[in-house]
Parts: sequence; structure tokens; C-alpha cells
Amino acid sequence: MPSWVRMERTRAKAWRLGVPVLSVTALLASCNPGAHEARGLAAACSEGDAEACRELGQQVYWGEHVLRDWRRAADLFRQACDGGEGEGCVRLARMHADDTAPRRGVALDSTLSAELHEHGCDLGAPLGCTELGDMYAERDSVVPDVEPQGPRHDPSRAAGLYLRACDGGDMLGCVRLGVLHRAGVGVTEDPTRALDLFRQACEGGSPRGCARLGEAFAAGMGTDRDPIRAASLFEEACEQEMLGCFDLATLLVEGEGVGQDLERAVELFDQACDGTLDRGQGSPPVPESCYRLGDMYSEGSGVDANPYRASSFFRRACRLGHQEGCRRS
Repeated sequence: MPSWVRMERTRAKAWRLGVPVLSVTALLASCNPGAHEARGLAAACSEGDAEACRELGQQVYWGEHVLRDWRRAADLFRQACDGGEGEGCVRLARMHADDTAPRRGVALDSTLSAELHEHGCDLGAPLGCTELGDMYAERDSVVPDVEPQGPRHDPSRAAGLYLRACDGGDMLGCVRLGVLHRAGVGVTEDPTRALDLFRQACEGGSPRGCARLGEAFAAGMGTDRDPIRAASLFEEACEQEMLGCFDLATLLVEGEGVGQDLERAVELFDQACDGTLDRGQGSPPVPESCYRLGDMYSEGSGVDANPYRASSFFRRACRLGHQEGCRRS
């Protein structure tokens, strides 16, 4: 009998007998290098170690060394959160805001997600503050057809949460607050404050912070205009952050701060259009980059003209929410 069939049958039997599935799975997977770690985390979690519950929940969520099980992961994150582990609250909050949650056995509930993010924030998980701020900042953060619904658009509340996150060491919170100060949304418009926040985030290791700082130098926002410095920051950010790749490609098309190089611009637009998201980590695709790539294939700029390729990139931009891409796809 194949091992995976044996594992599934044993798992089903365990449920019927009330035996914890994780322990059975770990025993069956004893030859797996991570099985010992999973068993150790399970034992620590059962003894009240909230951090172990959160780490184990993450393994169960992704199916690392154990069977993937969203409901079990949610239970473990709940144990971690109840035990005072702020990041466990944030992990659980994300699950309740995920559009795929219902078919994975977890309720889709934006209000509960907001409450869990706030609890995680209060427990010292600055990412919880940032992500709750995102819910208040985004006009479309309310999950449709779910009652009660989540937080309404409130950029001032978002700004306060981003400040808490930034002060707590989450560099993405600093970037988000800088963006609000740059636009004067929810806070006073203050390009110099925005520049300082972007610089803080960049120096704190945030590639997105470096990309936003580069944009400030490119536009002369809160500082003298310096396209050469901008290009250097975009290059640095592009190693991990697709926004940096997009901004660098834009400079290469315009020939500012760097010599014009349309072929490399095409490569960078393509990279930014693809994104690097993996298991919820990394940098998301940049819709505008897909659209610009479609433009270059349509016009034969830096690449042979190809209307079919152009249309495919316009369609991708559209799927990512770019309205002009929808019009041209």
C-alpha cells in the first residue's frame, strides 16, 4: 500500500478515535527530517507554550512535515493568540480575511479579522498594527456579503496604526505612513516627513522603503531632485522589491539618471509584472508594469512588435486591477 494512502487511512482512523492527527502524522513521517521538530512543537504546545503553537500552526498551514490542514492551523493560531502570542493573532486574522477561507473550513469574517489584528497589535506584534492600518486605509477592505462587516475607510485611524507599527520596528508601517504624508491623506501633507520615513525604512532593511525613497529623489519630494541617487536606490530595491524594478525600468525608458536602455527596461517590466510572491512572502506583481510591458510590445519599443504578446500583458494588468489594461486587452 502506498505510504500516502496508509497515512490518510491512519489519519481518518485517528479522527474517529479522538487521537490528535498531528502526532499520528508525525509518527508516520518519522523518516522526515522535520518530523522530530514537529513532534517537539506539538508537545510544547500541549503544555501551554504559545510560541510553539504558533510555529506548529505555521507548519500545519503550509503542510511542512505534517499534513496540511487549515482548520487545525486556525486552532493552533487561536491557542497561540489566547496564550498572548501576538503573531499568532495576526496569522489567524489573515486566515479570516482570506477569500479562500470558506472552502478551507475557516469562516470569512472581516470584523473578526480586524479584532484579531488589533489584539495582536496590542500584544506587541507591530505587523498586526500595519495590517489593521491597511484595513482602515483601503476603501475596499470590507468583505462583501458578510455580517457584521469590517472597519470602514478611515485614513486618520490608519495613520495612527502605522505610526504604532513604525515605532514598534515594522518598517512596512514606516513606508505606509510615509505614503500618507506624501499624499496628505489622513495626516498633514509633509514631503520632508515622508522622506524621513522612507529613509528610516530603507536603512532598516525594507526594500520597499528604498524604492519609495528613490521615488522621492526622482521627483524632488522633500529634497533636491537627484535621478542618479534614485536609480541607485531602485537598483538596490529591485533585488527583492518589484516596485524598485518597475521604477528603475521607468528611468531606463526615460534615460534619466542612467542611460536609456529599452531592452533592459523590458526585462525589468517583465520581472515586476511577474512578482516574487511565494507562500505569502515576497513582492507582489506591479499591475502598471504589466501595462507598460504591453505598451512596449504594442509599439515595438525595446522588443519586436507583437500584438498578441501585448494583449496578453494587458489582460494580466486587467486581472491585477488595472482598468486601462482592461480597456486594451
